[in-house]
Amino acid sequence: MNGVSYLESINVLVVDLDGVVWIGGKAIGANVRALRRLQEHMRIYYVTNNSTKSRPEYASKLRSLGLEAWESNVITSGRAATLWLKRFTKARNVYLIGEEGLRWELEVEGYHMVDRGLEAEAVVVGLDRRLTYHKLAEALKALLRGAYFIATNPDHILPEEETPIPGAGAIIAALETASKRKPDVIAGKPNPWILVSTLGDIDYSRVAVVGDRVDTDIELALRIGAKPILTLTGVTRNLDEETLRRLREANAIVVKDLGELLAR
Repeated sequence: MNGVSYLESINVLVVDLDGVVWIGGKAIGANVRALRRLQEHMRIYYVTNNSTKSRPEYASKLRSLGLEAWESNVITSGRAATLWLKRFTKARNVYLIGEEGLRWELEVEGYHMVDRGLEAEAVVVGLDRRLTYHKLAEALKALLRGAYFIATNPDHILPEEETPIPGAGAIIAALETASKRKPDVIAGKPNPWILVSTLGDIDYSRVAVVGDRVDTDIELALRIGAKPILTLTGVTRNLDEETLRRLREANAIVVKDLGELLAR
């Protein structure tokens, strides 16, 4: 299938960050160059399950690479989790396991971070590279008392330059095991909520989702009826026959990078 013709009916591109635009602190050159071309022809939203940075921080980093990005076209799992909390609960006091980007999203919407699990009405969990046993213990106290259990995303690993590191999903799994509870919501990809909460009821048949993970990015595309594009620049580097068969059936495009997509 021709990559350019595949995009002819697309007016919105949803692009993952980790593993697509960069890995760790290093930009993926072929993908960035392709996105600079694509942004001249369509609206691009950058949608990430990584909640460690705020939307303004991600937008600034993207602009430093020559990409058109503002707070309004960056969507994070932290934003999605916060909007779910706002829409479906009356909780105000939050025990947070996460980094400054997630804290920023919650504070922008007026939530109060508490230091003790016993004071929390909700536990919000994202990637936390300063995780401690104390944080897990306080979160568990809240969960055992019935606090809402809100998770940003299920990603068990996060791509880094040399080797993947544990992702938010690994932390969530520890709390699931201890509390014997599943999260009330996992707000990030592949949950359509991450897009619907910001973009609303648009024509998703004219949307393409670009990502490096089958279980989150491609699955999100399939759930919302968008066109899936898998780039082998991040977590996914090799595909088994069963996964390839599923991708073909889903009419997905698989490319080594986005430069290859535009060259087809």
